[in-house]
Amino acid sequence: AALRVNSCQNGKARSNPSATMPQSDGKLLMIPGPCEFHEDVLKVVGEASPSHVAPSFIEEFGATIEMLRKVFLTSTGQPFVLAGSGSLGWDFVVCNLMEPGEKALVCNTGYFSDSWAMCVKSYQGQVVNLQMPVGACVDPAMLEAALKKEKYKIICLTQVDTSTGVKNDIKTLAAICKRIQPDALVTVDGVCAFAAEELRFDDWGVDAALTGSQKALGVPPGLMVCILSQKAIKAAKNRSTPILSYFANALNWLPIMNAYEERKAAYFATPAVTLIRGLYVACKKLLDIGMDNVFDMHLKTSLAFKAACYSMGLELVATDKKHAANTLSAIKLPAGVTKQDLVPKIVKRGVIVAGGLHKKIKTTYFRVGHMGLSAIDPRRQHMVTVIEAIEGALIELGIKVEKGKALAIFKAAMGGYPLKSCL
Repeated sequence: AALRVNSCQNGKARSNPSATMPQSDGKLLMIPGPCEFHEDVLKVVGEASPSHVAPSFIEEFGATIEMLRKVFLTSTGQPFVLAGSGSLGWDFVVCNLMEPGEKALVCNTGYFSDSWAMCVKSYQGQVVNLQMPVGACVDPAMLEAALKKEKYKIICLTQVDTSTGVKNDIKTLAAICKRIQPDALVTVDGVCAFAAEELRFDDWGVDAALTGSQKALGVPPGLMVCILSQKAIKAAKNRSTPILSYFANALNWLPIMNAYEERKAAYFATPAVTLIRGLYVACKKLLDIGMDNVFDMHLKTSLAFKAACYSMGLELVATDKKHAANTLSAIKLPAGVTKQDLVPKIVKRGVIVAGGLHKKIKTTYFRVGHMGLSAIDPRRQHMVTVIEAIEGALIELGIKVEKGKALAIFKAAMGGYPLKSCL
């Protein structure tokens, strides 16, 4: 299919087939979510909303639930799709799977681990914080020692910490949890990971996996998606105290998800109809490519972009390159350069990037997202545009950079140019 570009600037539609820039000001959005979205997704989200009980929507919602199992690589997990941000996923997991006084082990790799711990406390749970140094992933030996020390109801893992660009090895960590505490529930925050980083829900023994629509799933903000294992659902059903939430109560939503999957209308609260229709389109695109291919493309794009950054003298926040995320890069600012110096010059060149977020190092780095459309459709040249913008900003600041070298390295790492589209 021909590439369609629907963005405009100064009232004139863009016709450049090399890049899609839906921002109204013509800039490319390359923060770690929201990211750039496919035109087909934006089209359906922007259409007039059908009824939540319209036959066409019942079919789309039911098919979306089925497709989410394939995206998360599970045959028995139960998808839940609720209106809300990815942060609602913490509430959903904690309020359903924990009871007051029970313990959660929070494997802390940054800003969002801190927030998850606060969520546990808000539902009267006890938190044991397994703190990692800034830029480091969860140490398997430290996890093993913590699990041998005391028992937990849930273990909270973050696959990618958006504040540091660090990726945890969920397969290895989940296996340790299952070996030492097989009754504990392994829960994963994958807001900046799922549908981009490899996650095999069934094979790795995950009990809850949560994300938001606006990242690698490729849908504008407003949906929380969570998959619960049958073990997790049993825990929610067999608890001795009431679930301390009305809207986030999985037992209120379970019959709704089941009904739509059976192609029947049901009601608890009105679903976000237009966003779910967008998710239907986005899931079809992911599965058309194939999840293994999606994972590989994010890995390849990340390695190529990071190689380009290294060639410009830039370094990552991640203390070990092997544990750097494939969905974003958290990049240290050059010596003597502030965020206020660099980021506006990148924006001036048509690319929106994000500043630092981790409170301990917030002023020392910036972040570039490379997930979803920007990774799975390289023909759009999003990463080319980003590299050129960063290079130009550095040169303007007087940083010694060999012009064109970073882009040449990126193209070589991606296997030549022009690049093939998967969409």
